[in-house]
Amino acid sequence: MIIRITFIGNINTILTSNNSMQIGDSAYYVMPPSTLGGFLERGQDEPVFIGDVMDFGPDWIEVDNILSNVTPPQGAFIMFGKDSSINLSGLTGYFAEVQIKNNSKEKAEIFAMSSEITPSSK
Repeated sequence: MIIRITFIGNINTILTSNNSMQIGDSAYYVMPPSTLGGFLERGQDEPVFIGDVMDFGPDWIEVDNILSNVTPPQGAFIMFGKDSSINLSGLTGYFAEVQIKNNSKEKAEIFAMSSEITPSSK
């Protein structure tokens, strides 16, 4: 069965210019922490598999959930993952250029950053 998940607003705005989601990616959800009685209740620890992305538009995605038979609840955080059998290696080559943006007006620090690089000419 194919379900349509509709978002409030444009996906590219919500996901900060999401250009990497593709048809065939796996969709998951988690429930974020909630506040109850002034205390932060723990959210859901493990992502729940919804199904494979079949199609998407500016404010919706269609997911084939025939294997999982799962529909995410209202307020769930939706995310996606790539097929690891296709995307096996990291960067290829000897040089990489990275651009990091901080959209917040608050000071931010990066404590660590790493990458997996595979030389392509050896």
